[in-house]
Amino acid sequence: MKNRKPSRAARYIVLAGPATALFFTLCVLVTGSGASLLFAAWFWAAVWTFLAALAGALWRGIRHRDWSAFTGYSLPEGDADSFEWTTRTGRYAWRRDYEEGGLYDDDPFDHGPIT
Repeated sequence: MKNRKPSRAARYIVLAGPATALFFTLCVLVTGSGASLLFAAWFWAAVWTFLAALAGALWRGIRHRDWSAFTGYSLPEGDADSFEWTTRTGRYAWRRDYEEGGLYDDDPFDHGPIT
């Protein structure tokens, strides 16, 4: 079965890290102590969220043979941004050329896009 929705329990597991960090932040605001641990709490909440989401996607792939979380994305077709992203050209490409080595030796600030 492709494109199954994650269960409610799976969503709660992924969101348990940020919910715990939010609760800890509220406790710090109320009590006024432990503020030095806020960064660590939110860092571990982000790590928990990433690992739980990855584990859930791997579980769906292994258990249900649904690998759409890893293969279901592609760049949009017909969009100018996708061409610019893949070729790395665009508005500030002249800066990269200048930094790579003296392409504009005569007057580097006279060249570039009109903004």
